[in-house]
Amino acid sequence: MKNLMGSDPRGSDPIGVIGCGNMGAALIAGMVKSRFIRPGGIVVWDPDAAKLKRLPAGIRRARSNGDLAGRSRVILLAVKPQQMEPVLEEIRPHLQRRPLVISIAAGISSRWIEERLGGAVPVVRVMPNTAALVGKGIAALSPGRRATGSSLRVAGRIFRGVGEVVQVPERWMDAVTAVSGSGPAYFFFLMEQMITAGVRLGISRETARRLVLATAEGAAELARSSGEDPALLRGRVTSKGGTTEAAFKRFARAGLGPILQAGIRAAAERSKQLGR
Repeated sequence: MKNLMGSDPRGSDPIGVIGCGNMGAALIAGMVKSRFIRPGGIVVWDPDAAKLKRLPAGIRRARSNGDLAGRSRVILLAVKPQQMEPVLEEIRPHLQRRPLVISIAAGISSRWIEERLGGAVPVVRVMPNTAALVGKGIAALSPGRRATGSSLRVAGRIFRGVGEVVQVPERWMDAVTAVSGSGPAYFFFLMEQMITAGVRLGISRETARRLVLATAEGAAELARSSGEDPALLRGRVTSKGGTTEAAFKRFARAGLGPILQAGIRAAAERSKQLGR
């Protein structure tokens, strides 16, 4: 890992990315934009040629997953959990250089990956979210048994190219997946419902959309910049006898809070199931 942590992490030790879907492509773009690595220092493989064509100019293409694994000192596995086992089988014979392996697959533990790769390579498990596509993501990192401080620094630099990074114990990862990995979808759903309510109250869809998106952005920035608990911020907006209080009384009667928490628990359980 020495070359990757030095002044020029490019040259002869490329970063290999297996899987160039939305998240893989976002991470590649983030590494290049943050100047962590030049395009020529990245080698990729994906069976879908159309995805490869959308990558930044200068990115190198491997002939196969095995070819990529044999050339790379860092391998980023940006594949779905269901695709992970055959990918690991393909790259295992080509890991003589003991590269750092970084996985973003939901539910798949670092130990599970280590066992299928022979136990000799360092693994870092990461849970990003789709806000990485616009450089506003947050990724949780957990080291495997053989991962070092250098392993975590490299993984952290890759994911800081598309947002924030936190390190967590791996036992938290299913909960992290449910809260932040799936989290953007919960906010999209809330936005969807608010827009629909606005339309039913007589606002045009485009105006309702603009109102909701600006409100969501402003609320997030207020929560971030104030550093205060969201419950306190909500309380300040909820005047006694006012419109916001009327909304929250109805939410409480419908059990909205417990319903949301139950959904997040279901997501965490599904993450556990994916790793079995």
